[in-house]
Amino acid sequence: MNNHNSSRKDLSMSISTNQRKPCRLDWAESSCLRWIYVVFWWWLNPILKISSQRQLTDDDLFDLSSNDDCSCLLNKLEIVWNKYENRYQQINTWKIIAKTFWKDTLQTGLILFPYFLAKVAQPLLLKGIINNINDSNVPSYVSYLYAIGLGLVKTFLVLLHHQFFFRTTRIGMQIRISLAALIYKRLLSLSTNAIQTMTTGQLVNLISNDVSKFEILYVYIHFFWAGPLLALVVFGFIWNEIGIPTLFGYTILLLQIPLQSYFSKKFRLYRKNTIQWTDERVKLTNEMLTASQMVKMYRWEEALENTIINIRKKEFQSIRKANRIRAINMAIHFFSSSLVSLTTFAGSWLMGQTLSNANIFTVLSFFGIMRDPLTIGFPYAIETLSECAVASERINQFINLSKQVSVHEQSKDGHRGIRINKASFTWNSCQISQLIDINLNVNPGSFVGIIGPIGSGKSSLLAAILGEMSLVKGQRNVNGKIAYVSQTPWIFAGTIRENILFHQQYNKDKYERVLKACCLLSDLQTFPASDATILGEKGINLSGGQKTRLSLARALYIDADIYLFDDPLAAVDSIVARAIFEQCFSHNSILIGKTRVLVTHQIQFLSEFDHCILLDHGQIEKQGSFNEFFNIDTIKQTHQKQNDLNTNHENHIAIDRSSIVDKNSIVKEEISLNGTVNGYVWLKLLTSSYGWMGLIFLIIFMLLGQSLYDATNKWLSVWSSTSGDEQRKIHYLYIYLGLAISTCIIALFRADAFFHIVLRGASVFHENMLKGVLYSSMRFYESNPVGRILNRISKDQQVLDELLPVAFFDAIQSLFMVLGSIVIIATANPWILLILLIIIPTFVWLRRIYLRISREVKRLDSITRSPIYALFSSSLNGLMTIRAFQVEEHFLHSFMDQINANTRALFIFICSSRWFALRLDLLTCFLTFFIAILSVILRKSIDPSSLALGLVYVINLSELFQWGVRQSAETENFMISAERINEYSYLPPESGFYEEEIEPPLNWPTKGNIELKDFQLRYRPELEPVLKDINLKIESRHRIGIIGRTGAGKSSIFQALFRFTDKSTIHGQLFIDDIDINRISLNTLRSKLNIIPQSPVLFSNTLRYNLDPFHRYTDQQLWDALEAVQLKTKIENLKDQLNTQVAEYGNNFSMGECQLLCIARALLKPSKILLIDEATAHVDTKTDQLIQQILRVKFQNHTILTIAHRLNTIIDNDRIVIMNNGIITHYGTPHELLTKNNELLMKMNDDDEDKEEEEEEESDTYL
Repeated sequence: MNNHNSSRKDLSMSISTNQRKPCRLDWAESSCLRWIYVVFWWWLNPILKISSQRQLTDDDLFDLSSNDDCSCLLNKLEIVWNKYENRYQQINTWKIIAKTFWKDTLQTGLILFPYFLAKVAQPLLLKGIINNINDSNVPSYVSYLYAIGLGLVKTFLVLLHHQFFFRTTRIGMQIRISLAALIYKRLLSLSTNAIQTMTTGQLVNLISNDVSKFEILYVYIHFFWAGPLLALVVFGFIWNEIGIPTLFGYTILLLQIPLQSYFSKKFRLYRKNTIQWTDERVKLTNEMLTASQMVKMYRWEEALENTIINIRKKEFQSIRKANRIRAINMAIHFFSSSLVSLTTFAGSWLMGQTLSNANIFTVLSFFGIMRDPLTIGFPYAIETLSECAVASERINQFINLSKQVSVHEQSKDGHRGIRINKASFTWNSCQISQLIDINLNVNPGSFVGIIGPIGSGKSSLLAAILGEMSLVKGQRNVNGKIAYVSQTPWIFAGTIRENILFHQQYNKDKYERVLKACCLLSDLQTFPASDATILGEKGINLSGGQKTRLSLARALYIDADIYLFDDPLAAVDSIVARAIFEQCFSHNSILIGKTRVLVTHQIQFLSEFDHCILLDHGQIEKQGSFNEFFNIDTIKQTHQKQNDLNTNHENHIAIDRSSIVDKNSIVKEEISLNGTVNGYVWLKLLTSSYGWMGLIFLIIFMLLGQSLYDATNKWLSVWSSTSGDEQRKIHYLYIYLGLAISTCIIALFRADAFFHIVLRGASVFHENMLKGVLYSSMRFYESNPVGRILNRISKDQQVLDELLPVAFFDAIQSLFMVLGSIVIIATANPWILLILLIIIPTFVWLRRIYLRISREVKRLDSITRSPIYALFSSSLNGLMTIRAFQVEEHFLHSFMDQINANTRALFIFICSSRWFALRLDLLTCFLTFFIAILSVILRKSIDPSSLALGLVYVINLSELFQWGVRQSAETENFMISAERINEYSYLPPESGFYEEEIEPPLNWPTKGNIELKDFQLRYRPELEPVLKDINLKIESRHRIGIIGRTGAGKSSIFQALFRFTDKSTIHGQLFIDDIDINRISLNTLRSKLNIIPQSPVLFSNTLRYNLDPFHRYTDQQLWDALEAVQLKTKIENLKDQLNTQVAEYGNNFSMGECQLLCIARALLKPSKILLIDEATAHVDTKTDQLIQQILRVKFQNHTILTIAHRLNTIIDNDRIVIMNNGIITHYGTPHELLTKNNELLMKMNDDDEDKEEEEEEESDTYL
């Protein structure tokens, strides 16, 4: 057996810690002698050096500190969580987080005390400089001491600033990590009925969006108390400067409290609405991705596109309202100092006070240092608190769901098996029981068969044994280790071997015995990488039969006591079914001596069971030995025919070579784009809503707002330079008032306009991405896991909708303020231009270093995030299997490894941001020191008021400068999400979707003739043909059965009819009514074909939508279709009838009922050609007969092609096609082929005769 070591970047980005570089931060913090490495972030230098030389890879990243390791953080959170779980019925996320991280939060908050002291010292030092400039009698050295003091205080402030924000960001990151791990661990323990109360979209949003809200909150959480505290301290200093007029300015500040309270309530409401529509959008998109092939076959792209876009419009409206609040807060931050200054100085003027420039600019400086804590920190804290409140409610709802009841326990009397006594079970504790009065005793080593019509409760009984259903009454005792095979095979992204071993130790002999028993040896011999072949999510690159046999092999490999099989034989033909039955289930099989419970519709095998159970309507109608079910003659006949069959079944297993289309994997690694985000993406985002004119007007208003702001302060400088009666002239006040009010109006307008333009652009990006994904070829879906695509649709779109507008506007507004500050300072002190010649090149150099590393680690962050969602989504689909095999711990560790891989990239991004911001701030500290010294030197030659204004601006400049540059870099990093979404907008669509060489008549096809001439098909140009020189002519209204062993090429004919491959892979011609289908559009072709799929597909929408998504038919036509499939009575008894909401994946209907709904859908579509792909594989005999009757009566005027595993479904067809290895080996009537003693047909016929004889005997009870 080949054992290839495949590189799987998208499956696991992590490598073992002993191969990875140790955490440099731990090294720096381990000794007080290395404090300088911590304070100045020098410990990052090695990775900065690497990024300057080449592109960073995951292997270059440092290992995580134990403080940031997911398992350590989960343990830390669980200690508190377990205490609360034992004491309270309902757990509150807030309390758990607060209790877990209170020490870290408190220690970080203490940094703010010296930080705010340094902030308050700046205006006082500024006042000293201004007073000394005004007073020529003061010795020069005093002024220089004040200037030096201002520079030192500013430097001290900067060092504290970055340590504080690094620590708060790190705590937020740790909270997000621990909550995500807790949610996943909780997911693994929740009962199936509990999980069904939430949609996939809601669950994905929990770990993609909701937990991230806490991460953002903890950056600003201290501003709840620190902002008001700083305002109170500053109030005392301002009162000391100007007295009573302080109250006027603080009135404006106090008005922000009720305003922010109102905003908080509205924002919380909008967030709830947004999350609701986001969940709905993600859920429907997830369903669309999961059923991508069926969507294309039904040609439902347009219907789903319209449905998702309509949901997106509602989501957009809700986000727009929330963003308007964000825009108002951003505008308030901009003009707050102007408005507060206006009311303060207007009050002073009204009271007849005369103020000096020292008073005015000291007060202005005090207002300046309050602006960020009060107009950014405090509102952001309230906003993020509102978001967290909504997120917390959703997380509370999830973690308080009921747990699964463990059934893996030891019996007190030593009994090893299954005992259920007078038990009733339900999927939902609020509903009536779905299984009623179940009495079941399965002894160790026995073989039990469960039969019954569709919807009778067979799968539910297995779920009840597993503990997945709630026990309403009675007793359930399951003793022993369980292995389980679900009806829909669960395959996770990984190698074939990993899917079989399922975290068990590899044993070569045992492994090969299992492969042989499951008829997989021949498959592996033809796979390019044998069992090291990497499978896509849900085994997308395997056939249905291969998935089932792989899932079966997983169960057989584990050394279990009890084996539960949910109809695995339905997915394979009768010959393979017999081989698997004998080698896996029978008394001579690999499981001899083990307890086996098999759900099946293959009644020909009933004589092999020790005990048979007939279920109907959730009750056991009959149970006992086979002798008690049927007479002894039938048993003898059945055994005789079984003994006559050739037992060398392994030779009959062929391989679908087309299913493996790459050297060792169809799944492609996610590509990390290099370099800066393309300028076209920026322009597209900003111009896609209102074009270039909208962008130009936006730029004009940005310039106008900044000009008015600076003019307001400049006019205040002019006003302050006057004295006495001149200062009392009212025109000074009027102009100041006009400028300040104009600043407020323009600031509000431009902020709202900017947020709207960016959000509209984000919606255009979403719509283009949706179209790109919807109309892409099947190759795209096969090579990209659903989790990866959902990462862009969920997380990246959320970045564009909510994070990008804030960072983008903040960056532009801050940088405009920096430019305005430089202009004001330069007009007072032109020497600043000299120092800028030094600072600007240094800044450009630092920014280039930062952007190089930040872009790379941000892209690594995005790429390593995809496997987290993929594993979460995959685990959700395979939850019953994971729990049955008791491998929850293994999957939890895999999930935590994926989070750690993502955290490594994110942590370097956070730290590199601080590295960059610190150096920018140190540059502005140098600028502050330089301007302060220069102001002292030039105090006699420059107007004091202009110098004072310049000093006020330079104090605020450092924070503005580094914040603006950081936000610009953050914006560029957020634009990576735009770039990733835009990449999906340009996915190559299926060739010829709308383009056609010829236009067929509107009523084409009128007959339904099909002809293949010398037809060859490859799935990709470099692969071997899967259909070889096919020549086949099918007459109108003929019914054609297509049979062949697994991989013979049966499904490839359907693929060819639907044109799922590119034209370059096709040779020969395929005609429908004498028109070559390669010359017409896919849109036309697929709209004229009808299909009933093997696995029914229903979407989360109304029943009406699932039958008629384009609203083409009347209610009467819908009811007629339902009546034809005998579902009318059931639907009429439902409360909302046709408007009944179909649950996710159709979970509120049985699989058989879902299949009947698909047939009703097919009845409605006017098409001359019907394709049937194993439509009766998962239904009981009665339903099978019903379906065959519907096909004979309702589709008698159609040309029908049927892929079948059972001969009785096609025995009355006009012709039968027998295929092998892509070639038609036999073609003729059933009678002709049976007369010729065709081996495959004869064996299928023998099996069906066995089955029919048994069906006749038990028809009274079962049918």
